[in-house]
Amino acid sequence: MYVNTRNARAIAEAALQNLNPRRAVTWSGFTAGYVGLRGLTEIGRRIDDVAYPEWRDQPVVQPVFIFANGRSGTTMLHRLMGLDEETFAGFKLYQSIFSAVSLQRAFEGISNGPLGGLARKGVDTINETFFRDTVWDGIHAMGIDVEEEDETTFVYGFESPTISLLNPFMRDYTRLTWLDAHDDERRRRFMDFYEATVKKHLFAVGGNRRFLNKNVFFAPRVRSMLERFPDARFVYLVRHPFDALPSFMSMFYEKWKTHSPELNRASPEAIEMMNMGYSYYRAAAELSRELPAKNFRVVRYDSLIQSPKQVVEELYAWMGLDMSKAYLSRLEAATSRQRKYRSSHRYSLEQFGITRDEVRRELDGVFEAFELDPFRD
Repeated sequence: MYVNTRNARAIAEAALQNLNPRRAVTWSGFTAGYVGLRGLTEIGRRIDDVAYPEWRDQPVVQPVFIFANGRSGTTMLHRLMGLDEETFAGFKLYQSIFSAVSLQRAFEGISNGPLGGLARKGVDTINETFFRDTVWDGIHAMGIDVEEEDETTFVYGFESPTISLLNPFMRDYTRLTWLDAHDDERRRRFMDFYEATVKKHLFAVGGNRRFLNKNVFFAPRVRSMLERFPDARFVYLVRHPFDALPSFMSMFYEKWKTHSPELNRASPEAIEMMNMGYSYYRAAAELSRELPAKNFRVVRYDSLIQSPKQVVEELYAWMGLDMSKAYLSRLEAATSRQRKYRSSHRYSLEQFGITRDEVRRELDGVFEAFELDPFRD
């Protein structure tokens, strides 16, 4: 399995320089979990090469990547399209963690066998313990058996800003967040690892579906993905920066408070995270100008919230896909429920010491590229 050792050393050094008893508990627990899960997954992937060598021949046809700046509707769109189980195969959280055919088949065997009831109770216990009544309640619903993004693959390789949820003291975010800026050899090595992960997943779930993914850290990875998957489709959800940026910052800050409560909303770490948000917006604007329409499509967040069924139908038309009657029925039911949902997440730029003038200066070209009103109330 791929790992960026330079990034790993930088993360460890930042942790040691900012160690205190409270963080030590959090970080030691995370490290133990990381080592255990990664080690088990690596064993599973080695077993795959012996027990399921056919995974190497698994085609990856027109994968679909939904991305955006954080808090812009990616989860909603991903889960709506994921209801089309005949066409798409995305990750559930446990599948992204245990990205090996042998492990996924083992879990399926247990859940479908005599111990299925006990396994279901185990899953419910995990969800209640780790994903209910958390700092992200009302922000992002999660569960071990719920559809999720592929960020675990990047975390395993130390190529993910997700790590800063636990260790916000990163001195060089660029290394963790900008895959497209890596040298050719490092990008090739990571993309070999990533492609193998996608192939294994598709092979494990049946092999005749398209990979469907969503990820809010994808803007600086798109060129590498398109180079490896030239027929890929990228759906970019754009939400007004005045709303998306503080919502994203709030999500990270709520986690920081659990282990580093002395950090305030205008700390250097928060400013670094906000700068990352700016850079992701600028990267997406550049992609919108340069990528061909057959590969790249922009969807407005407001359109998704107001008319989710119509947005999905338009995306299917763009991709040349037909909707089955069964999927259309599931989509209509889901979008009917969605209209009744109201987020309890509250946030503002001012909470983080950011003015709208600053956002306008930083994202001048972004407002223009996506036809957003820079002087909106």
